[in-house]
Amino acid sequence: MKKVDLVIIGGGAAGLASALSAYSNGVKDILIIERGDHLGGILNQCIHNGFGLHTFNEELSGPSYAQRYIDLVSKHANIKIKVNTTVINIEENLNVHAISKEGYIIYQTKAIIMATGCLERSAGAISLKGKRVQGIYTAGCAQKYLN
Repeated sequence: MKKVDLVIIGGGAAGLASALSAYSNGVKDILIIERGDHLGGILNQCIHNGFGLHTFNEELSGPSYAQRYIDLVSKHANIKIKVNTTVINIEENLNVHAISKEGYIIYQTKAIIMATGCLERSAGAISLKGKRVQGIYTAGCAQKYLN
Protein backbone atom coordinates (compact mmCIF):
# COMPACT_ATOMS: atom_id res chain seq x y z
CA MET A 1 0.00 0.00 0.00
CA LYS A 2 1.30 3.43 -0.96
CA LYS A 3 0.23 6.67 0.71
CA VAL A 4 -0.54 9.80 -1.29
CA ASP A 5 -2.46 12.94 -0.29
CA LEU A 6 -4.57 13.20 -3.45
CA VAL A 7 -5.45 10.74 -6.21
CA ILE A 8 -6.81 12.15 -9.45
CA ILE A 9 -8.45 9.56 -11.67
CA GLY A 10 -8.16 10.71 -15.28
CA GLY A 11 -5.30 12.38 -17.12
CA GLY A 12 -7.21 14.60 -19.53
CA ALA A 13 -7.48 18.37 -19.30
CA ALA A 14 -9.69 18.28 -16.20
CA GLY A 15 -7.38 15.90 -14.34
CA LEU A 16 -4.27 17.86 -15.27
CA ALA A 17 -5.86 21.19 -14.35
CA SER A 18 -7.07 19.70 -11.06
CA ALA A 19 -3.56 18.57 -10.21
CA LEU A 20 -2.14 22.04 -10.89
CA SER A 21 -4.87 23.72 -8.86
CA ALA A 22 -4.45 21.35 -5.93
CA TYR A 23 -0.69 21.84 -6.02
CA SER A 24 -1.00 25.63 -6.06
CA ASN A 25 -3.36 25.38 -3.08
CA GLY A 26 -0.90 23.45 -0.92
CA VAL A 27 -1.43 19.78 -1.77
CA LYS A 28 2.09 18.54 -2.41
CA ASP A 29 1.72 14.76 -2.80
CA ILE A 30 -0.47 14.13 -5.86
CA LEU A 31 -0.96 11.12 -8.11
CA ILE A 32 -2.71 11.19 -11.50
CA ILE A 33 -3.94 7.78 -12.69
CA GLU A 34 -4.66 7.48 -16.43
CA ARG A 35 -5.84 4.24 -18.02
CA GLY A 36 -4.61 5.25 -21.49
CA ASP A 37 -1.01 5.11 -22.61
CA HIS A 38 -0.60 8.90 -22.58
CA LEU A 39 -2.07 11.98 -20.97
CA GLY A 40 -4.42 14.38 -22.72
CA GLY A 41 -7.61 12.39 -23.03
CA ILE A 42 -9.99 13.10 -25.90
CA LEU A 43 -8.11 16.32 -26.71
CA ASN A 44 -5.51 14.27 -28.55
CA GLN A 45 -7.95 13.59 -31.39
CA CYS A 46 -9.29 17.17 -31.56
CA ILE A 47 -6.79 18.63 -34.01
CA HIS A 48 -8.94 21.69 -34.72
CA ASN A 49 -8.23 25.05 -33.08
CA GLY A 50 -10.41 26.66 -30.46
CA PHE A 51 -8.90 25.48 -27.21
CA GLY A 52 -6.96 27.61 -24.74
CA LEU A 53 -8.50 31.02 -25.28
CA HIS A 54 -9.66 31.38 -21.68
CA THR A 55 -6.87 29.45 -19.99
CA PHE A 56 -3.76 30.38 -21.98
CA ASN A 57 -5.03 33.46 -23.88
CA GLU A 58 -4.27 31.94 -27.26
CA GLU A 59 -5.99 29.61 -29.70
CA LEU A 60 -4.59 26.08 -29.60
CA SER A 61 -5.44 22.69 -31.10
CA GLY A 62 -6.57 19.95 -28.73
CA PRO A 63 -3.16 18.22 -28.63
CA SER A 64 -1.37 21.56 -28.10
CA TYR A 65 -3.76 22.47 -25.29
CA ALA A 66 -3.22 19.10 -23.62
CA GLN A 67 0.55 19.41 -24.04
CA ARG A 68 0.54 22.80 -22.29
CA TYR A 69 -1.04 21.15 -19.25
CA ILE A 70 1.29 18.14 -19.46
CA ASP A 71 4.31 20.48 -19.55
CA LEU A 72 3.04 22.44 -16.54
CA VAL A 73 2.34 19.27 -14.54
CA SER A 74 5.75 17.76 -15.39
CA LYS A 75 7.48 20.78 -13.78
CA HIS A 76 6.28 19.62 -10.36
CA ALA A 77 8.17 16.60 -9.03
CA ASN A 78 5.45 15.98 -6.43
CA ILE A 79 2.80 15.37 -9.08
CA LYS A 80 3.28 11.75 -10.03
CA ILE A 81 1.70 10.14 -13.08
CA LYS A 82 0.70 6.55 -13.69
CA VAL A 83 -0.41 5.76 -17.26
CA ASN A 84 -1.69 2.38 -18.47
CA THR A 85 -3.23 2.02 -15.04
CA THR A 86 -6.87 1.18 -14.37
CA VAL A 87 -8.71 1.90 -11.14
CA ILE A 88 -10.77 -1.15 -10.28
CA ASN A 89 -12.15 -0.26 -6.86
CA ILE A 90 -12.52 2.67 -4.50
CA GLU A 91 -13.28 1.86 -0.89
CA GLU A 92 -15.27 4.02 1.52
CA ASN A 93 -12.07 4.73 3.44
CA LEU A 94 -10.62 6.21 0.19
CA ASN A 95 -8.29 3.33 -0.61
CA VAL A 96 -7.91 3.28 -4.39
CA HIS A 97 -7.23 -0.12 -5.94
CA ALA A 98 -5.47 -0.04 -9.30
CA ILE A 99 -3.89 -2.47 -11.72
CA SER A 100 -1.17 -1.92 -14.31
CA LYS A 101 1.72 -3.73 -15.96
CA GLU A 102 3.52 -3.29 -12.65
CA GLY A 103 0.81 -5.29 -10.90
CA TYR A 104 -1.90 -4.64 -8.33
CA ILE A 105 -1.50 -1.70 -5.97
CA ILE A 106 -3.58 0.06 -3.34
CA TYR A 107 -3.17 3.79 -2.81
CA GLN A 108 -4.24 5.12 0.58
CA THR A 109 -5.32 8.72 0.07
CA LYS A 110 -6.95 11.63 1.85
CA ALA A 111 -8.97 12.80 -1.19
CA ILE A 112 -10.01 11.67 -4.67
CA ILE A 113 -10.91 13.72 -7.73
CA MET A 114 -12.81 11.88 -10.45
CA ALA A 115 -11.86 13.48 -13.78
CA THR A 116 -12.69 10.56 -16.01
CA GLY A 117 -14.26 12.56 -18.83
CA CYS A 118 -16.20 10.67 -21.43
CA LEU A 119 -15.90 7.42 -23.31
CA GLU A 120 -17.59 6.90 -26.61
CA ARG A 121 -19.53 3.67 -26.82
CA SER A 122 -19.19 1.36 -29.79
CA ALA A 123 -22.01 0.41 -32.18
CA GLY A 124 -22.37 -2.90 -30.34
CA ALA A 125 -22.64 -1.22 -26.96
CA ILE A 126 -25.56 0.94 -28.11
CA SER A 127 -27.38 -2.00 -29.76
CA LEU A 128 -27.56 -0.90 -33.38
CA LYS A 129 -29.85 -3.32 -35.21
CA GLY A 130 -28.58 -5.68 -37.88
CA LYS A 131 -25.79 -8.17 -38.27
CA ARG A 132 -23.36 -6.01 -40.17
CA VAL A 133 -23.79 -2.28 -39.72
CA GLN A 134 -21.94 -0.45 -42.50
CA GLY A 135 -21.30 3.24 -42.84
CA ILE A 136 -22.40 4.14 -39.33
CA TYR A 137 -19.66 5.70 -37.23
CA THR A 138 -19.69 7.34 -33.86
CA ALA A 139 -18.68 11.01 -33.91
CA GLY A 140 -15.32 10.26 -32.31
CA CYS A 141 -14.56 7.44 -34.74
CA ALA A 142 -15.37 9.64 -37.75
CA GLN A 143 -13.25 12.44 -36.34
CA LYS A 144 -10.33 10.09 -35.75
CA TYR A 145 -10.51 8.78 -39.34
CA LEU A 146 -10.69 12.29 -40.76
CA ASN A 147 -7.76 13.50 -38.72
